[in-house]
Amino acid sequence: MNLLNQMILAGRIDRSFYRSLVFDNYATGNAVVVIALVGALPRIWDISLLGVGFAILAGLLRAALVTGAIWGVSVYIFKRYGNPRTTFRMVGFANVAFLPLVFTPQVTSWWVLALFITAVWLFLALRIVALSQFDLEHPENSFAAAAGLLGWYLSIILF
Repeated sequence: MNLLNQMILAGRIDRSFYRSLVFDNYATGNAVVVIALVGALPRIWDISLLGVGFAILAGLLRAALVTGAIWGVSVYIFKRYGNPRTTFRMVGFANVAFLPLVFTPQVTSWWVLALFITAVWLFLALRIVALSQFDLEHPENSFAAAAGLLGWYLSIILF
């Protein structure tokens, strides 16, 4: 499956797609490409390779922080087994939810709406991540997704 099809399925929050990522080690590279693409797109217009590089690095660190939050809550609080690399792979594809923020200029009031849409879209995608990998039921997967969303907000403060 090519990268564009995977991004479309991730954007649709397709549960069967996220379940297929559990054993698809090849998709890890595609997840990193999605993270780098979403991180670099806002900085492309600056025409600064250093800015693009730092944006990609910040995107990878942001995905690692969200991954750590979901994995930590699922493993240490809910006592489920899960591979952190698989969680990173799924969170990488959940970064498709950042596209409304990428294509909205920050100086307008539309940016607040795009931020809200992104937060809801990311929360729903992270719920599917927790459901697909850790088999968490409704209250638990919502709690794990909220922890991932909190990790995202923390990454905004840090990076």
